[in-house]
Formats: sequence, structure tokens, C-alpha cells
Amino acid sequence: MEILERVRATIRQHRLLPPAGGVVIVGYSGGADSTALLHLLTRLRDEWRLQMHAAHLHHGMRPEADADVEVCQSLCQQLGVPLHVERADVPNLARQHKLSLEEAGRNARYAFFERLAQRLNADAVALAHTRDDQIETILINLLRGTGPRGLCGMPYKRDRVIRPLLDTSREQTHRYCAEQSLPTVFDSTNLDPHQLRRRVRAELTPLLRALSPAYDTHLLRLAEILRQEEAWWTEQVEHLLREACAQGSSGRLPRAFFSALHPALQRRVLREWLRPHTGALQLPPFETLEAMRAAALMGERTSWQLTPTLRLTADANALTLHHNAQPPADYEYPVPVGKPILIPEAGLWLELRSTDIPVRANIPLGQESHCSTHIPVRDNRNVRH
Repeated sequence: MEILERVRATIRQHRLLPPAGGVVIVGYSGGADSTALLHLLTRLRDEWRLQMHAAHLHHGMRPEADADVEVCQSLCQQLGVPLHVERADVPNLARQHKLSLEEAGRNARYAFFERLAQRLNADAVALAHTRDDQIETILINLLRGTGPRGLCGMPYKRDRVIRPLLDTSREQTHRYCAEQSLPTVFDSTNLDPHQLRRRVRAELTPLLRALSPAYDTHLLRLAEILRQEEAWWTEQVEHLLREACAQGSSGRLPRAFFSALHPALQRRVLREWLRPHTGALQLPPFETLEAMRAAALMGERTSWQLTPTLRLTADANALTLHHNAQPPADYEYPVPVGKPILIPEAGLWLELRSTDIPVRANIPLGQESHCSTHIPVRDNRNVRH
């Protein structure tokens, strides 16, 4: 009963489900974590007045995936839970969008869950991320160069997505499935040595535990502190953005207003100002945001093509967003040696340098090269040019 009580406490503490109950979709892969979550929620369904559904995405990657669907169908039938299955060609999606298989699969799952949630008018989509997944996610974010928000890890609840197992370990879900004689499947792609998450799980977390046995507790405590601080920051930034819009519009950030803010607020205001226009997945990286911030502070005339239909310009008065903006026409600038120049249409600085290269004795006669041109580019944009 330990894991059941833990999940019940997590739901109550974080208000994951509405008091009056409703429709809940469980993301169900057939693995031990999602199987445990599905079974646990069916045990709580009368208490919380839930209408349960399960959602399984066939990724089109493994020969055994068809057999996985059959296992999921069998358990759902036994539990009296409708199962919704959709197929996606994840390898093709990864190639089309130039993503890793892991990222493409995640995007496809979330899109499927959202479509199903809208069709069923679901109150919640329950995902089976565990305490171990949370720790791995924070470490991965740290390795990739995150800010405070990334160190918060995954939220217990965001919109209709809930994570009732975040206080439960992977070892507990596996043990629960064994004790309840629940059928589970194994995803062989989890053994891919190229996956960063697998390397973090297999190599990094054991090393951290050897160095500090309580590292996971300390890491999760840091995440909780940052979650509370980020909630406070969010309130401040929302207030400032309302103030900025009162001075102009939602697509214009006045330079005088922006420059008066502390740098910590400038970064957050800029990111949150862009978010509703670009979407979270197309937000520019840190380096590009810093270039935008610098341009705003100096009043430089420059621009960035953020998406195929969205362009940001900077000038002496403001940062301005232009929707349905086409990329600039062809342009040409003289590039003097040793003097950086700004290319406003591209949102970058270009510098040309001449560097002597020693002649090597083994270079055939007639192929010597006594100098070369080196062009370091400080790219301030988020798109190719």
C-alpha cells in the first residue's frame, strides 16, 4: 500500500485532480512506470470519481511494437479502461524536423495526447514520470546549459498535464508491477548508447551517488526552492509586461522601459515577451537572446528572423515584432579587413582578419600559401543565413 498512499498524497498536495472528478487520460506505453500509474489510478477512480482512458502511441520504430499494443489492450480490457492507439512514423518526423529520435517521439506523444484530450474534453493527462526521471531531467538540463527554470525539473502540473508519480521511485513502480502480476513491455530503444538520458542513468547518477549518497535529495530540494522562486519571478515579469504593453503594444518593447530594468529582469522580460509569439519550442537560445538584449540597450539597428513568418527588429526606440514578415531581400556590404561591421538584415557582426601561415617544407612546390583569410562570425540570430 506504500506506493498507493504516496500517489494519493501527491495528488492531494499538488491538487492534480479536480475535487469533482472528471475525465483522465493516462499516457500508457506498456512499460513498468506507465503500467503502475494506470493500475494505481484505477484503484483511485471511485474515490476521485474519475472516467479513465489510456493512450498509447505506436512510434513505428521497433518490430515488437505491435506486440506491445496487444499487451496494452489486454490489460486495459481487464481494468475496464478504453484504450486509444495512434501510430506515428517517428524516424520520418525526426528527419523532417532535424530532431533526435527521442525529441521527435516526445513531440509526437504530446501532440497525440493533446488531440485526444480535446476530443474527450479531458480534465487531465497523467504521465508516468518518476522521481528518477525528475533527477535525470535536471541533470540533462544542467549538462545542456540551462538557467534556473531548467533546474526546476518537470512540474507536477502544467495546464492539464499531471505527473502523480514524481514522488515515487522507479524501483517502487517495478516492484509494484511484480507484486500485482501486471504485464509490462520493455522498450529496447532505451538501450541505445547514443541517448544522453541512458548515459546519465547508467554512468552519471551512479558516480554522483558514490560521491554523495544523498545527492538526489539535495538536487530535488534545490529544484523545489527554485520552483518557488520562479513562481515569484513569473508574477513580477507578468506585471512588467502589462506595464510595457500599456506603453505600446504586445508586439513592441520600448527601449527606454527595457533599459531601465535590472539585467536579471531584462533577460526574463525579453524571453517571456517572445514566448507567446514564437512558442516555447522556438524560443531563441541564450546567446541570441543576449545579442537581442545588447542591441536593445545600445539602440542598434539590426534584426532577427525568428520563424519563417516572424521577424524581430531593433532600433533606437524599441524591439518590434513583425508577423508574416518575409526574409530580407539580397543585400551586399563592403567588409574591410580588421574592422567589425554590423549586418542589420542578418542580425550579426562580421569581422575579416588576415593571418600569416608558416610554409611547411613538405608542401609541393607551387602550392605554398603565405596568408589566409579568417572570418569569425558572431551570429546573433536563431536561424540559418
